[in-house]
Amino acid sequence: MAYSPSLNPTARRRRRRRNLIAFSIIAVVVGVAYGVTQAAGNRELTRSYLDAAFHVASGDADAAGLFVNMVVNLEDYSRAALLANLTDLEATTDEMASALDPAEPPAELLKAHQFLQIAASSWRSGMSAAATGLTALSSNPLDEDAAASLTRGLVDLRVGDRAYAGFLSEIADVDTTMLGGEFPGISFVPAASADFFDARELARRMFIAPGITPVDDIAVADINLEPGPVGERDGLPVVPVSADQSVTATVSNRGNLGVTGITVGLRLLSNTGDLYEASQDIAGLEGGAKTSITFDALPVTPGSIYEVTVSVPGGDDDPDNDSIAFRFIVNPDT
Repeated sequence: MAYSPSLNPTARRRRRRRNLIAFSIIAVVVGVAYGVTQAAGNRELTRSYLDAAFHVASGDADAAGLFVNMVVNLEDYSRAALLANLTDLEATTDEMASALDPAEPPAELLKAHQFLQIAASSWRSGMSAAATGLTALSSNPLDEDAAASLTRGLVDLRVGDRAYAGFLSEIADVDTTMLGGEFPGISFVPAASADFFDARELARRMFIAPGITPVDDIAVADINLEPGPVGERDGLPVVPVSADQSVTATVSNRGNLGVTGITVGLRLLSNTGDLYEASQDIAGLEGGAKTSITFDALPVTPGSIYEVTVSVPGGDDDPDNDSIAFRFIVNPDT
């Protein structure tokens, strides 16, 4: 029988060693490849999380800057600007807290993420309560519920500030050069300006601020006849005879509250006792806005004396400007 080298014990041992070496090399290569893949995946997860966290921090930093400026310089704000800013601040802090929800931190940043979650959530709830309180106090500085709401809001904002400080501490040794910049410092209630952030003090300041206390004042600012006066007789303006005498009234919102459903009335009374009345509606006027309306085809007779009065509903903060009256003569000569 022929001898088979494969049955030689020495050959088999050599073959087994070669196989073990080959398997070991493969295992090392696979292990290195797996390690590289895991490291790359972890770097990508870290970068993705830091991008999301940086977006949230940047948005809340802008909101904090606006809030602090508004509180410190409250007297410089109009009521409309104050209320608009509060609406924007609520929307921003809510958006930032929601943007953080889907973020997935790597294991080593889990504690940092928890701090940031607390911060964003506290800022959102704090701004909501503070905005509710400030809005109500701007109308009634003695509103106890509003003062309590503002106080709760300021407490939550401070909690958020402290939690964010914890977040910054946790990421102090993390390489953030891949981001657009360093994580910003954020303080909705800075210690250096602590005296400004008191509910009672804010209510007092809003009460005396010239542009924040609610003012309800719809006024008839001016009236103009067309055709207008061309002369004077017996101390009264004379308007020429016209087939279409009209009056244009300018109505102004001199307050800082938006007003809707304004009815403008016109009353035309002649020296012979003839009375003509008409009205027009204005859908609404924001604080500081004005508009003009025209009453056409007024029934006037040559030679008669008329008093035209244009008015808006009374009951606002300045009744003296709710109407304007104008007397005139219609030229008897055609």
